[in-house]
Amino acid sequence: MLFKKIISISLSLLLGLLLCEGILRVKHYFVLDYDIEMWRYANILKTKDDNPKINHVHSRSKNVVLQGVELKTNKHGQRDIDYDNSDLETFDRSFLFIGSSITLGWGVKNKDTFINLLNQKARNENKNWIFVNGGIGNYNAERYVNNYLTHWKNLKYTDIVVNFFVNDTEIIIKKDVNFLLKHTHIGVVTWKLFNSLKSYQSNENLKDYYESKYADSYPGYIVAKKEILNLKNHCLLNNIKCSIILVPDIHKTNPYPLTFINDKIYLFSKENKISYLDLYESISSTENKQLWNKYNDPHPNELAHSLFADSIYNFFN
Repeated sequence: MLFKKIISISLSLLLGLLLCEGILRVKHYFVLDYDIEMWRYANILKTKDDNPKINHVHSRSKNVVLQGVELKTNKHGQRDIDYDNSDLETFDRSFLFIGSSITLGWGVKNKDTFINLLNQKARNENKNWIFVNGGIGNYNAERYVNNYLTHWKNLKYTDIVVNFFVNDTEIIIKKDVNFLLKHTHIGVVTWKLFNSLKSYQSNENLKDYYESKYADSYPGYIVAKKEILNLKNHCLLNNIKCSIILVPDIHKTNPYPLTFINDKIYLFSKENKISYLDLYESISSTENKQLWNKYNDPHPNELAHSLFADSIYNFFN
């Protein structure tokens, strides 16, 4: 009798979970959810890399719709057109932007990303330049520098641009993912609820959080500077121009609470003779919510990408 009750309860729970999973999948098909789309991105477009300093790369030559827009990778795993060195050699200048999901243009159609807008501007002014998108989601400075040095250094660019975002000094800890979180919407929703409660209970605000990530003794900040200097030395040895472009956080733009990061990265660039552009001025007069993407997404939208493109183009021009 007891065994039958256990079986009955277990089957009821299983059927309940399957029903909830089905309902959530139908809901998320019609109503996009940021965390679910990021989960799909990790499962569909990311592939494991053996180098622990990289962790993952994009699958090559793959096409998927995420966050309502097409994400299509080329044979190098970049959100860009297919090309090789013979193509790059036809341009006077070829710029590779390395960075995270900001650079990738998460949630923005390819034609509206700042990378594509830069290519349009160059064509309109008859400049023989090409800009290439090397952004990959969930990257920090350590990951995108090592990805370039491992997988893309044999591509002959004239310019490497570090598209530095404020969270690029964070230490990303690889965590084991359980079956539910890996394979189900229920797992993602539960994880989201748990983390929202943790965030609600935390008294740490944005400024306090990032001040800890830019303390001189913080390991992630030390590693980020070391990796960028490794990249700079590679560029010097190979006659490649190297630049840092600082992308601001757009949660709050005026007054901006993270100016100490701008000051630190500017000083680091100046001390190490690396060309530097701060994009904060390009968006400082725009109300922050006008820059946010759809679906409760904290990434920059089309307007922000357009403002970034204007500033970057003027910088290189």
